Amino acid sequence: MSRSPTTARTVLLGLAVAILAMGIRFPGALPGPRVVSADDHLSVHPLFQDGEERGRVTHPHLSDPALQFAALDQRTIEALRAGRAPLWNPDLYGGAPLLGDAQSRPLSPVTLLRVLLPKFPGMAQDLGVAWLFTWLSVGVALLTRRLFDCGITPIITASAVAVTTPYLSVWMLHPHASTFVWLPWCLYALECGSFPLMAFVTAGLCTGGHPGTLAHVGGISAAWWLFRSRSWRTVLGACSGILLAAPIWMPFWEQVGRSTTMTARVGGTLEPTLLLDLVWPGWWGHPATETWTGQGAWADGQLHPGLAAMLFGLMGLLGLRASNHRGLLLGVTAGMLLATVASVLGLPGPIAHGRLASVVAVGWCLPTAYGAMAGTRRWPQVWWLLPLMILATGTAARWSDQHTRPGSDHAPEPASWVSAIQAAAHEGRVLGVDWAAQPNTAALAGLRDLRGYDLPVSTDTHRLMTALSPRPRGPWYPVDTLPPAPLLEWWNVRVVLAFPDQFEATAHWAETSGWEPLELSDAAPLHAWRNPTPGPSAWLAGTTVPLRTPDQALRWLTRAGRSRHILPVEPDGPRLESDQTEPGPVTRRWDGASKMELSWEPLEHDALLVVAESWAPGWRARLADGSTGRPIRVGGNALGLSIPSGHAGATLYYRPDGWIRGQQLFAVGCILLLVGVGASRKHRHSAPPRHLPQA
Repeated sequence: MSRSPTTARTVLLGLAVAILAMGIRFPGALPGPRVVSADDHLSVHPLFQDGEERGRVTHPHLSDPALQFAALDQRTIEALRAGRAPLWNPDLYGGAPLLGDAQSRPLSPVTLLRVLLPKFPGMAQDLGVAWLFTWLSVGVALLTRRLFDCGITPIITASAVAVTTPYLSVWMLHPHASTFVWLPWCLYALECGSFPLMAFVTAGLCTGGHPGTLAHVGGISAAWWLFRSRSWRTVLGACSGILLAAPIWMPFWEQVGRSTTMTARVGGTLEPTLLLDLVWPGWWGHPATETWTGQGAWADGQLHPGLAAMLFGLMGLLGLRASNHRGLLLGVTAGMLLATVASVLGLPGPIAHGRLASVVAVGWCLPTAYGAMAGTRRWPQVWWLLPLMILATGTAARWSDQHTRPGSDHAPEPASWVSAIQAAAHEGRVLGVDWAAQPNTAALAGLRDLRGYDLPVSTDTHRLMTALSPRPRGPWYPVDTLPPAPLLEWWNVRVVLAFPDQFEATAHWAETSGWEPLELSDAAPLHAWRNPTPGPSAWLAGTTVPLRTPDQALRWLTRAGRSRHILPVEPDGPRLESDQTEPGPVTRRWDGASKMELSWEPLEHDALLVVAESWAPGWRARLADGSTGRPIRVGGNALGLSIPSGHAGATLYYRPDGWIRGQQLFAVGCILLLVGVGASRKHRHSAPPRHLPQA
């Protein structure tokens, strides 16, 4: 058997495989003028069209990077560059927790690269993809060396399987991938029994950005610990890593507790016919080539590791009769089979367990590496062909999953006619009928849509979306017909948008509601109407009407003739009565994120400050005299604050309990890490020297 390379050399081998795979898979990117991107979905979005539609998208099933995550990334990166925590997103749902969605991944290297390279967005995007390739490849290389104590060929063969694995390829531009690449590192840390390494990789896993993949990787790691490791040092290391990442996951967990996710979202299963992908890659065709004929979710059914990987993996399993690694490889294979069965039959909970079969497909790198060990003994003169065959067939199997685009096409600018909508909306919001301003894409065009597309969805947000459309279809909540105008005016919606086939119905709604057409250029594929007398985004109400539930409050707002100075509140809200006939004016200065300063003329009587922004438990208030207040939910879902007489200003800021407690847990994690590292060093220095047997 050839000598096992050193750790440093193993890292270099994994890096070399990643670089080679990037060059084969994405020619022209890194270095080059092209960008690994799915932003061509914006080119067919109406807000980015000047004139006729710009053609079909390359991959119709991978729209989320452009239509969902790009807007979240934009807000996250803006906050980090300004030195703020990305806590609140005002662009969707009337305002929603940003860190609480867990998919904004502010500490992932993919995001940090974009923060550090503001003038080179295309390069930052490609470097993020390169990090995914490298981190997975190096992690698998180290794990393979640790398990098999093998030579170079099995190590680079395993890395080649990893960089062409289906889950990485399909979800490359999603938070799924930046979470998934930590899997081999978790297993490697378990094999090493290292407290600090386990803490590091667990913290990285928890900041990856996708809770579903985190659950799957965590479950696989727990099973590996149970059957392979059982070292309590790694358990303590994992606990330390979880605590270190608490500022990221605690706000998410808090949001889950008040969301519809646990009851309204189902996990989903893998369509059994998609298992035929294991027989031949692309058995049912591919959406990017317009040949997809399968049923169920295309992305979940991508399982084939490549023909050469399958061949050498089977060769490795067939040669296990007298191997010291028999138990390990049979256990890995059995685990992959059980996970695939679980994907088809389903598991409890809201997580998309239909993807589990694709997640565990990366485990095929281990039997393939063992098959390569046998292959090098049988054909020692052509060992270098094995990883090349793996890369070639694996890349061919996954070739249509992702694509590169010219740098000028990455993150395109909104259409020129959108400026008229921006001016009419100003500090207010827009609402599109059907997909006329598809969330979250309106945010990329400088518009704040009252709807959104994000998870988890709070019960308060779901209530507001139900008021917009009685048959809500989350998490994107399309609006088939416009709701009553008083509700939109109260939420500071100043422009509504519609496609030509919805023109007649929307024009009738606008005429009866007193809204007027907004002139757009002939190139615009949409029609728009604006509110000629928009209301304020914040005001003072002098009279309150107590109602039992927030649903009743929302229904109250839909009735015409309701004045803003009379406000529905819940039973624990303030009881106010005033002869005031108009809402009190308020000046708002807002940082565009999680803090706003409001001022008004000194009050002669108690009042209720109202802001047309969604309420959440994390909102806090500080009055002008330094005293604190507790914002309350008013009008069904908006932000309110009781103001005593004599006051002339207040500051509202969003600091959820999860963020505060997460920082406290982070401090505990640091202490545990220091203690654990010290104990590990003491144990290493006190351990007796190992005497290796002579050859």
